[in-house]
Amino acid sequence: MIQRIQSIFLFLIVVGMFAVNFTPIWSAGEAVLTSREFTYSGGVINTMAIAVVATISALVALYSLLSFKDRMKQVKLNLVNTLLIFITLGLMMYYGYYQGAELAGANGEPAVGFFLPVFSIVLNRLAIKFIQRDEKKVKDSISGRLRD
Repeated sequence: MIQRIQSIFLFLIVVGMFAVNFTPIWSAGEAVLTSREFTYSGGVINTMAIAVVATISALVALYSLLSFKDRMKQVKLNLVNTLLIFITLGLMMYYGYYQGAELAGANGEPAVGFFLPVFSIVLNRLAIKFIQRDEKKVKDSISGRLRD
């Protein structure tokens, strides 16, 4: 059902991963990384891969939220989403720390957009836990009825 606690977690994942597209991820002086571009004093680098993977992750979380009638499908979607979120974080690390240090010549600091996927991973794990708990309750109630 949509009113379960895991639905709130999944909704927050959707919001968080979409918000990655609109918040700065990393900055060092004049160098700034967003999900669409990395701007520094020497030019601009296209980082749309971050935006694409973050958006796909948000859409997978939304689909999982709407698949509340099939709990095992939800678990599988959330496991795939964990991978997508880690890919998003990996891309952020690559562009922020590797490219940022090389091109901007400075070690930067993570901004708000960097922490959104981290929170999404935690929320995703909690959603999986509560979905599995619901599945166990349903199986236990069915097996209890069969014994009677």
